[in-house]
This record gives sequence, structure tokens and C-alpha cells, in this order.
Amino acid sequence: ISGCAGTGGGLGSNPFSYSSTKTNDLMPGMTPSEVKSLLGQAKSTQFIGDKWVWKYSLMEYGKGWIPYYLVFGKENPKLESWYANEDEYLRQQELWLQAFPPTEKHEIKVKIE
Repeated sequence: ISGCAGTGGGLGSNPFSYSSTKTNDLMPGMTPSEVKSLLGQAKSTQFIGDKWVWKYSLMEYGKGWIPYYLVFGKENPKLESWYANEDEYLRQQELWLQAFPPTEKHEIKVKIE
């Protein structure tokens, strides 16, 4: 299910070009253009207080699309921190599961003599 859920905010149409492993190359102090050259265009951006927050959806093998947030300073736009939001990921998975009808339960009794 998770492999089909959503689209990335990153590079190209190949889901693996949105790989979360690219976050291994992030470093504090990177400029927005350096981050864009690595991860592509953010899915969304917003200002929260004195921070500029970019959101990406990155593919993690075996899990699916994971929301990642990158935090820049507002006045001095340098990358300060980044993190995967596991709680948001779990909420997304729960919504996907709710979209499918419940399965019927069938019990079969087997008697072995």
C-alpha cells in the first residue's frame, strides 16, 4: 500500500530518485540551492516563527513515502536541521488502511482422525 501512497517532492519520476538515503548527504549550513540540487523542489514550504520549513516526501525502501522536514533560518537561510516525521507517516498509513473495506472472516473446522 505504502509504495502507491502519494508522490514525492524531489527529482524525476523514478520513485528511487526520491530516496531518503539522499538525506545522508545533507549538512548543517547548506544553502537552499544546495539542498534543491540534492533533493529537488520541496513539496511545500512555510514560515513558522523565525524558521523556514521545507517538506519533502521521500521513499524509504520497505516502508514507502516518509515525510521529511528541513529547517532553515529565516533571516540567514542556511540548513539548521532535518528529520523524518514517523508519527505523520503512521497516520498516513492508518488512513490508507481505513480506505479499504474490512475483510470477511471465514472459519473452517477441520477434524483429523
